[in-house]
Amino acid sequence: MTRSASQSLEPRELELLLLIAAAAEPLGARELSRRLADGGRVSESTMNRLLRRLDEQGLTRSQAGRGRVLSPAGRALADQATREQRWHDNLSQLEIKTLDDVRDLVVARRALEREIVRSAALSAEPSDVMALRRYLVQHEDSIESERDRRVAAVEFHRQLARSCPNRMLRASAMVLFDPRFDVLEQVLDIVTAGRGRTEASPHEHDAIVDAIEARDPDAAEAAMLQHLDRLSEDLSAETSASTALAIELFLRSQPAPRI
Repeated sequence: MTRSASQSLEPRELELLLLIAAAAEPLGARELSRRLADGGRVSESTMNRLLRRLDEQGLTRSQAGRGRVLSPAGRALADQATREQRWHDNLSQLEIKTLDDVRDLVVARRALEREIVRSAALSAEPSDVMALRRYLVQHEDSIESERDRRVAAVEFHRQLARSCPNRMLRASAMVLFDPRFDVLEQVLDIVTAGRGRTEASPHEHDAIVDAIEARDPDAAEAAMLQHLDRLSEDLSAETSASTALAIELFLRSQPAPRI
């Protein structure tokens, strides 16, 4: 497995690597100290140790006494770190703070999960079906427990993603089912319970598993769409002003997600 840039280097080493990568000319220790995020509060001995470490790892080299430049390996690692930071920045924007955000996430799941269940229906092993049925039983058994039924519901969908052989679909699903979005299940639970439809999801999940076990991708897709369209309908149904306000306040009170 490829190590991330942050796993390969200490934070200070990575900062220096990116500073050198962004420079148009070689940078010496004094100039690097000046450009550090904290204004250069690094001793000369510490700076020399950090630069020596980068040299020893083959990521930088001294250029005729003018300062450090990146080696090809250093450039590759700096590019990787930049991509990882861009990915981090994009994910950090994915927060659920309003009911519209909740609806948008369900729409995104609809687009993705219809393909996931089609793929699963064509390739699922008996062990995959058994795992799905275990989560289905947990969901049914915990229907009276708000927290437990929410956990079982989201784990069912995560297991669907794990059963999908398409790596791109699977990776995309892991973003949408990241723990940062578990708050979605809480909102769906509130809205569904308010409409007296708490027991609908286990039955809909059961239809999805039956179609996957029968290796019928069309039926699996139809069952998933029926499930998610029902959730969208619940979210779009008229709610009292007090309930809508309570949901909005609940969403806005959630801590910022950690990546």
